[in-house]
Amino acid sequence: LCVCVPDDDDDDDDDDDDDDDDNNRKAGKKTATSKGGPKKGKDDDDDDGQDDDNDDDDDDDDVLAGLENIDTECRKHAIEFVKTKDRAFAAEFGLLDDDDDLPALLYFEHGQASIYDGDLSAEEDLLDWLLKQKREDTIEEVNRKLLERLIESSHYLVVLFQKNHCKSCQSALETLEKIDDDCDAYGINMVKINDLALAKRYGIKTFPAIVYFRNGNPLIYSGDLKDEQEILEWLLDDEQRELNDEIEEINGRMLDKLIDSSPFLAVLFYDDDCGSVCERVLHELEKIDDDTDLYGIDFVKVNDFQSARKYNVHTFPTLVYFRKQQPSYYDGDLLDEENVLAWLTSNDVFEIEDEIEEVNKKMLDKLLETSDYIAVYFYEKNCKKCDEVIKELEHIDDEADSLDIMFVKIRDMNYAKKFGITQAPSLVYFRKKFPSIYRGDLMKEEKVLEWLRKNRYRNPELNLFMYALFTITISFILYTVFLLFCVKKNKQD
Repeated sequence: LCVCVPDDDDDDDDDDDDDDDDNNRKAGKKTATSKGGPKKGKDDDDDDGQDDDNDDDDDDDDVLAGLENIDTECRKHAIEFVKTKDRAFAAEFGLLDDDDDLPALLYFEHGQASIYDGDLSAEEDLLDWLLKQKREDTIEEVNRKLLERLIESSHYLVVLFQKNHCKSCQSALETLEKIDDDCDAYGINMVKINDLALAKRYGIKTFPAIVYFRNGNPLIYSGDLKDEQEILEWLLDDEQRELNDEIEEINGRMLDKLIDSSPFLAVLFYDDDCGSVCERVLHELEKIDDDTDLYGIDFVKVNDFQSARKYNVHTFPTLVYFRKQQPSYYDGDLLDEENVLAWLTSNDVFEIEDEIEEVNKKMLDKLLETSDYIAVYFYEKNCKKCDEVIKELEHIDDEADSLDIMFVKIRDMNYAKKFGITQAPSLVYFRKKFPSIYRGDLMKEEKVLEWLRKNRYRNPELNLFMYALFTITISFILYTVFLLFCVKKNKQD
């Protein structure tokens, strides 16, 4: 779609074209947008303003005629052209900041604009550029005004700051284009900009540079600009995604990815229409955001009607806790943040059938405080035997549940040393916080289950014996006191 804005203030507004442009942008269609005629400098020696206007009109007509020459070819590739005289629309993209900005051309793809900085009168070059944008996964170039607009409206935005005549900038651009599709799957937009003054504002002194804006907050990448996998992992890392002292806002696509990848995910669905109620709830829940982080729970908020309907949320605000893609809905008072935290960390929503749950140190400490019987599997990363053992132990997870034993796993060998564990994998059974270490073969799950069963019922038998012994002892003491009292009384008589 090509939208053209002539460089004048004529009365003919082309309202229909404006409406088409707005509708197509909202629908995310392939869009090429042209505004005005060819770029001309002002002639300071020309005092005849009317002649300048006439020249500009002629130039606009020439550009429009050129665009019509490539319109048919563009339509074959599903690229539509329209024109508009809406200068307010042009101003949104920073195209009125300079007298030479109009005419200009914008290409829209999935609602994101890219500015053509070439010669609009060179039809073949323009056509090649448009087809390249349509055919290849290119990263769009923006100006300062458009970038500021994207920073304000995007949850996740990656910006490549570059400069002219920079070979390493081109190399970094090619690296980013390799992961553009992956980032798009997570709802992360990518753009590039050549603006040295703006780069200086963000403390950028060397080029190229990558800045990651998360809900408007910038973070500068300091790793290898040639390693696309390292860049992608950095962008998707939870530490880069999370914001201090606030519940992070995400979009629908990022929510879907987190539900698939995060074992503990709390999601607050809210809506702009719920006003002060949602604001109060957010204010209270942000008080426990740091606590949920300690328990290994990702806490996010989503303002997305389609995502809410997808997960059967019909009222706002609503808190949903996803455990391995399984949702649980909180039906308590969202303004009572302590109860919310207690619910998120409770055994009722923690356990998952047919699977040994993963915990962190903080969560395990709480489980040891609240549960009498816990079996803990300690393992470490990149351990083939650990992976083999956990597959066997998951065969007896249901049996352990029937014994009222909670079975969990933790990847923290430093924490394991606290209980005398020096190697992985290891299994420890806790009864009221007192540990017992399994010394047998962990690959023989039936032996492990028998050991757990014996430990589960050993202490009650011991307690019964101790109770009987205590009763006999007390009885003996009372009998002795009685005899002494009776003997003393007989002597007095």
